[in-house]
Amino acid sequence: MIKYRLECSSGHEFESWFRASADFDSQLLAGEIACPLCGSIDIAKQPMAPSIVTKAAVASRFTGPAPKQSGAMQTGDAKAALEALRAIKKTVFENSEDVGSRFADEARKMHFGEIEERHIRGSSTLEEARELVNDGVPFGILPALPEDLN
Repeated sequence: MIKYRLECSSGHEFESWFRASADFDSQLLAGEIACPLCGSIDIAKQPMAPSIVTKAAVASRFTGPAPKQSGAMQTGDAKAALEALRAIKKTVFENSEDVGSRFADEARKMHFGEIEERHIRGSSTLEEARELVNDGVPFGILPALPEDLN
């Protein structure tokens, strides 16, 4: 696993984990990485210091008390956030039509009044998502949950 420090075009910084650097690259190109604060998919890696794991550091993890987290979500908070995301995703899936790769076209047609509005979900390329943003078409990105990546 690799952790990257990321920043969106609005200047919001956040961190995210990836199985490998190639996974980051492919997810970025597919528009699957979004800023958790504003939803922007215009994301860039930021410089960060490497994390070096020593035998002593590994041993202390199993012998000493758990380190106190500061500034990051506590374990309970992370679980609650994950459950909230699952509930949101379930609601979206139960109350929307899957239009697949036609998402950008359908969303644009609804936005400009060419077809009747309805709740849809689907996929788009990074370029299609950027065009939707430029056209002022409102949409959201559902984050991938752990079970989606298996």
